[in-house]
Amino acid sequence: MRIMNTIQQLYKIRFLIIFSTFFITGCESWTDIDTDPDNITAGPAITEDIMLIGIEAEWVETANEKFETWYGYPTWLSWFAIEGSNAIVNVDPGFGNEVWNSYSYSLKHAVELHDFAEQNGNTYYQGIAGVIAAHHWFYIADVYDQAPLEQAMTGLENQQPELATQEELYAHANALLDEAINLFKNTDGGELLPGQDDYMLNGDIDRWVRFAYSLKARQAMRRIYAPGVDQDAQISAILSYLEKGMTSNEDNVMWRHLEDLANANPLYNYMTRAYSGGRGLTPGNFLIDMMNAYEDPRRPIMFTNAEADPNGYMGHFAGAAVQAGNRPSHYRFGYLSMSYPDHIMLYSESKFLEAEAYAFRNEWELAEIAMKEGNRADMEYMEVPQEQIISYNAQPSLDMPTNLEDAQQLIIQQKYLSNIFRTGETYFDYVRTGYPEFDFEYMIQNTNASTTFARRFPYPLNEIERNPNVSAVGQPDWFNKGTTWDNKN
Repeated sequence: MRIMNTIQQLYKIRFLIIFSTFFITGCESWTDIDTDPDNITAGPAITEDIMLIGIEAEWVETANEKFETWYGYPTWLSWFAIEGSNAIVNVDPGFGNEVWNSYSYSLKHAVELHDFAEQNGNTYYQGIAGVIAAHHWFYIADVYDQAPLEQAMTGLENQQPELATQEELYAHANALLDEAINLFKNTDGGELLPGQDDYMLNGDIDRWVRFAYSLKARQAMRRIYAPGVDQDAQISAILSYLEKGMTSNEDNVMWRHLEDLANANPLYNYMTRAYSGGRGLTPGNFLIDMMNAYEDPRRPIMFTNAEADPNGYMGHFAGAAVQAGNRPSHYRFGYLSMSYPDHIMLYSESKFLEAEAYAFRNEWELAEIAMKEGNRADMEYMEVPQEQIISYNAQPSLDMPTNLEDAQQLIIQQKYLSNIFRTGETYFDYVRTGYPEFDFEYMIQNTNASTTFARRFPYPLNEIERNPNVSAVGQPDWFNKGTTWDNKN
């Protein structure tokens, strides 16, 4: 990627943001620090382009940290199966704290950039920051249900912020997206325009518009079973958003890691310490079984062959010991490489959302076309040969069922196979729909939950102790009680 060398070296370093306020008024250089309180000098201007890349780095880190490898979700999703050691699938009151902590870091900084850009009239930066902030607000709403709004980012001014409902959090996030879309379409951007400092989309405002609409569709589908939602109206809204949303893999929103930064990509780091004797991360048995059943052409790109089946692929029962001569497949280092991106949203997801929307309308042919376009998009992203994509989509097992439940199951299964080590959507889809139908006893040794995994995040203990508004809600039974939209059955 074309980007300043200094920024390459400062990848995901938070001090770029944390100290930005200090440098706005605090010093003229690293050595000239004000010591006379009666003679404060103005420091070099911190502008939106300096802030943006650090905010984007924090954004992708927060969005993907729970879905990297080690802390439960990838094991529950069968993306990863630890060899010869107890699988880490526990959830305790510290689980997910990094999402809550975004009130003090990534979300707070996105809101600061939004307000700073609005003050300066740099409306494209305001819109980009608004989209990033909206993504954070949706994430908070989806895992906590009730949580503070902007009161939580005022520091010592309000240490016991009130809680908003999930619906209120969604409304706030959607308002930010609507504002951003309006700014992108109806302004000239101001004096300062994003470019290479926008590491995600390189300052392409049309792509930001399409991402904003696809994000609205994702979150609207999330609430399809929420109490009081008119499903017909909701599906109409989803399809209208998707008409204006992402149109190709060129619109994929992701952070591309650099090959010369060996420690930048967490997944690659896990590949080198995966309890597999240096062979890399091990896929779970449920995942490989499904891919084998569909004869998925992505397998040779993603995985090595199994020792017991030199021409085939075998997953692993998470936590079980591996016997020499019967080793399972492993992710290829050339696939989960140092440059493997952190993903926020891919075009393929838009097509699967479209497929599910058509299934809700009983439009089976359109649902099948959209689902297979989602398969094609992901396979083209992975450079699967065209003849293999055509053959995959032509198999009878991908004919669309003509009832909603079976159609939804098939669509979510295909979406699952297109989302391995991509985003958290597989988790949210499972909580929302019940699909894929994971068999946790088959997948994980000594699992502490054989029928489901955590359906929401626990509140941090210090919030329970310090904020009576949180303690009044209480600590949820996170394995059984989900958020408001977790309401299918």
